[in-house]
Amino acid sequence: MITIPQCLDFKDDDLTKEICNFFLKLLKLKNKHLYLHSQQVANYAASTAAKLGIPPAEIVNIKTAALLHDIGHLAVPNLILNKVPLLSTRELTAYKRHCVAGACMLENIPGFSDIANIIRCHHEQWNGTGFPKRLKGANIPMGACIISVADYYDRYVNPCGHWEKPHTEAIKELKNKSGLHFNPMVVNAFMKSVIPTSSAEKRQK
Repeated sequence: MITIPQCLDFKDDDLTKEICNFFLKLLKLKNKHLYLHSQQVANYAASTAAKLGIPPAEIVNIKTAALLHDIGHLAVPNLILNKVPLLSTRELTAYKRHCVAGACMLENIPGFSDIANIIRCHHEQWNGTGFPKRLKGANIPMGACIISVADYYDRYVNPCGHWEKPHTEAIKELKNKSGLHFNPMVVNAFMKSVIPTSSAEKRQK
């Protein structure tokens, strides 16, 4: 697992901090792996957003959305979460509801409408094959595109994740899926901002 410095600054108000801390505590009680994963994704997303030149206020929203992107899993039975990615058709349908469930938990909270929309869309794919709305290309919020890449990478390399594969394989998968599942611009920024370049890769440049 690659760890980068924590940068989870919240909006400058007590309500946002209180809401985030509340959901993080619930995630930790539900599944410690989800709790750790959420923090890691938030760090990756913030670094990538900064690399893309996104305004600071939007980066704060993206970081917050990344931190809370999996709160919809609170509504998914542990029996299903523990089987990912080996799910039956019925289980997969239930699992896919977590994006909408997470967004619904936040949609009526003042100041969280944009964050809720990012969470709702973080499993959409660049070529329109994602869920829940099968959005395509520029119709997907940039924050959701960023979280999608960070989420995928962390689930690959994080020992707490479902797949736990080598960093080099995760990079290869991201490159292969760039322009298909992921926004190419985001993949490029992610590579430059949070992925260490090996000596061999430097020599090839």
